[in-house]
Amino acid sequence: MADAMTPPRDAEVIVVGAGVAGLVVAHDLARAGVRVVVLEASDTVGGLLRRGTLGGLDLDLGAESYATRTDAVPALVADAALDLELTAPRPGGAHLAVHTAEGPVRAPLPRRTVLGIPADPLADDVVALIGAGAAAQAAAERDLPPLDASALAAGEPSLYDLVADRLGLVLADRLVDTLCRSVYSRPATAARLSQLHPGMWAAVLAHGSLTAAAAEIAQETRAGAAVGGIVGGMWRLPVALEDAARALGVEIRTGVRVRTVSGDGASGVAVETDAGELRAHRVVIAASPAEAARLVAAVGRRRSVGAAPRDPQSGAGEAAPRGPQPGVRVVAAAIDHVGLDAFPVGSGVIVDPALDTAAKAFTHVTAKWAWAGEHAPAGRHLVRLSARDASGRGLQTDADIVREVALLTGTPVTAADIVESTTQVWVDAVASAPGEPELPPGIHQAGTAVAGTGLASVIPHARALAARLVAALSDSAPSAQKPSRTEILRSPA
Repeated sequence: MADAMTPPRDAEVIVVGAGVAGLVVAHDLARAGVRVVVLEASDTVGGLLRRGTLGGLDLDLGAESYATRTDAVPALVADAALDLELTAPRPGGAHLAVHTAEGPVRAPLPRRTVLGIPADPLADDVVALIGAGAAAQAAAERDLPPLDASALAAGEPSLYDLVADRLGLVLADRLVDTLCRSVYSRPATAARLSQLHPGMWAAVLAHGSLTAAAAEIAQETRAGAAVGGIVGGMWRLPVALEDAARALGVEIRTGVRVRTVSGDGASGVAVETDAGELRAHRVVIAASPAEAARLVAAVGRRRSVGAAPRDPQSGAGEAAPRGPQPGVRVVAAAIDHVGLDAFPVGSGVIVDPALDTAAKAFTHVTAKWAWAGEHAPAGRHLVRLSARDASGRGLQTDADIVREVALLTGTPVTAADIVESTTQVWVDAVASAPGEPELPPGIHQAGTAVAGTGLASVIPHARALAARLVAALSDSAPSAQKPSRTEILRSPA
């Protein structure tokens, strides 16, 4: 048996996958003096962060923002000295479009809510969406007997049932269920408040009231303010990370598909690719969820532990729902229409499931991000639609696009106003059940499959893993091969 710390034939660590998680692990390892090879099956790095160009303007065809509930992105940009400028959305926030008997109603998302549960049901921005009668019904919760904390803890109802029983069906349908579907990709009937927002749940148990708990937890901030972006687009982050990693000596090979990963940790780990076998002391599987599941299934047994739930105030989060996940379809277009100059729905729209539309969300890119608006010719707007149906049913043609944009914004755009459009389908974007796997020694995992979706979770997980690997390799290496203490300390836990 070969000595475990005999210099490997190919690398000390092989990283499978060049999404943000894989690039972060590779960068932090290389900065500590570890020899790293990254293998990426596609022809480019970045994973779910991808560049598009429409009407001569750049935009994101994948994730277009990050949650600011942690400092993961700013800390990485600063620590790796990436030449990127962080930015916040323009003032204005997002809107909600809801179905009513009189037709669709578009109004700004209420400021002081938690998962759609209002601190003040009679606030103007709440009444605008649910009506005066439903608002009065919700406000009457203060006259109801307090919730029984012991009974709730013994048998917690669904989020929908909890809200409908205390605040009424209209509020549960239009606000809570709509936001739950948008933020967590599941209906409120399939969610529990304790899972989605432990802090709010604790406040409910303490106060015995949903509105009192929301008043304690909710912040007076505009909707959408808890996200940030990068000037020019989020796709610039993996591009900058790739450059930084290569400058540190990381070898990044694209167009290389990994077939299997095997090893026992004593004689190293073998990675079988379409181009042959590579060996290393350690391997990090940082591939997309389905691809990671395929590789993990061959070497270990998954133990789902559940990732931390997404911050419901962030609009971009961490926990993915369990069960089979459909693909994600994003339709983007460049539209020339002066009616959009006024930003009629702010930065975009979250759509009520009861509304007759093929889109579940609309983002007005040039309204949301100042950098996009500044580079656009007068009257030109970039928009994105997230399809309800990943197959694209009802959202395939330019006529479909303008129908949805007109419905959600109230602006009478036509197919003739579209300069250019494109569709991006992500068939492997969401992990069905994020959780740490049980893997043999020497094989590790990073990325969405274990950390959940969202850079706010993926980046800290990847950096912590890199720090552990640096320490483990340093402890077991001969003194001449150990990274310096200074380099180890620079790799954050």
